Amino acid sequence: MTLLAPEAEPRTTAPGGGMMLALFAGRGAFRATSQLAPLVLAVPWGAARFADYAGAVGVSAWTVFVASSGEKAALKLVPRTRRLGGYIARVVLRVAAVPVTVAALAFTAAFLSGRDQLRVVAAALLWSAALGLLQLAVGLHRVRGHPRTDAVTFAAMTGALLTLSAVTFHFAWPPLWQLTMLAAAALTASAVLLWRLPAGWSVAGRGTRGVGTAVRRRRVAWLVLRTCVLLGLPELIASLSLAVCYLILRIAGHGTESGPFYVAVTASGFCSAALTYLLRLRQPVTSLRLRGPAGRAGRAKARRILRFAVLLCLPGVPLVVFLAPGTLLLTLLTCLETPLFALVAYAGYLVENTDGRSPRLTAAAAAVGLVVVTVSAAVLVPHAASSGAMAALLLSAGASALSLDAGLSGRWRRTVPHGGS
Repeated sequence: MTLLAPEAEPRTTAPGGGMMLALFAGRGAFRATSQLAPLVLAVPWGAARFADYAGAVGVSAWTVFVASSGEKAALKLVPRTRRLGGYIARVVLRVAAVPVTVAALAFTAAFLSGRDQLRVVAAALLWSAALGLLQLAVGLHRVRGHPRTDAVTFAAMTGALLTLSAVTFHFAWPPLWQLTMLAAAALTASAVLLWRLPAGWSVAGRGTRGVGTAVRRRRVAWLVLRTCVLLGLPELIASLSLAVCYLILRIAGHGTESGPFYVAVTASGFCSAALTYLLRLRQPVTSLRLRGPAGRAGRAKARRILRFAVLLCLPGVPLVVFLAPGTLLLTLLTCLETPLFALVAYAGYLVENTDGRSPRLTAAAAAVGLVVVTVSAAVLVPHAASSGAMAALLLSAGASALSLDAGLSGRWRRTVPHGGS
């Protein structure tokens, strides 16, 4: 079954140059502030509290991708259909409501438990889930042709983050207070954006014209849910890979190394987030462009990128073998991991926006990466601490590239043009 009506015409355009700059300014300012503010707050917090904050955020960051998983599905599916946009929006919003609700319950339970460290982790979970819901909300406004909402929302969130960080710094408030207030701000902004959606796009909205019978609604809902899962898995697994590294750092007795690792991941993550956001802005257009026969060219290009990514991963092995663990090794590995992750992400973006079969390959490749990062981190972190964690991420990205290339080779061997085989 496909959501694309045979008579559907491409009617989605990417934001213009001026709006693109405004969108990047809003998201870029928010990303920079959210990543750099904790480094400034490390002064009043001290090394121990900052390590607790970094570990909690690292372990819980995966929830943002669960809550926002519906954004990629909506950006891919809504432009391909004439009448089902509201129904798709309701499905993905209900998906996003689940992790937010679970995180809120976990936060309440942790607050009643009286354990401070557990409270910090629960607050980080709630903040991440709320941020994912906010990203989905602005994504729905963008796909409806209102990209300015995205820029304004994240500019406002940047202002709120700066204000809260300044107050936290001045009064030396603990990480728990900072994370709780950030979660409250994100939930408030999400509520405003969801209230501004049309009635047919609301979580509690009822039947949409064009969806048809109850059987058809269930089939469409299942397809949307399946798309949410498959498109959301690569980003979710990438975040889980980070969580695995933080956990193994703590288990191996290198909990204080969470700080240097956080700094390295922040530098890498800023570049990756910029690329991800750019691809997300262009996803509706790409989804239309790569449908049908044009998808073969997209998959062929992805294979060329993946092969280069595998080659880029290779220098990391001698670095880990011959350099002593420390700042130099961590820096060099980060410089390799950043472009490698970007290449794999772009290749996966091309693949998953072609046809309905492709997201299964990107999800499977991401799962391979999670297995590799778990095994390699368990081996490398006890001996190389934060450098070993970054090396595990590097090997994970290389394994994902190799796996996705192999999957494309096997699945489309008869349909990919000669130039891409």
